[in-house]
Amino acid sequence: MAKIAKTGDRNKVMDTQQSTACPKCSKPTRIVKRVKDRERNIPGGVYISCSACEFFEKL
Repeated sequence: MAKIAKTGDRNKVMDTQQSTACPKCSKPTRIVKRVKDRERNIPGGVYISCSACEFFEKL
């Protein structure tokens, strides 16, 4: 028999209190975790990213 993972009731809720406005387009930003991108030479880590334009900044 395969084991079933016992996970709690984890509701992922986006924290809109930390959301800041994008300096380029003034739309709300979100916090994302990115892996290293060797093609664009971008290090991995936690970034704030704009959902409307291509703005991102490492935290």
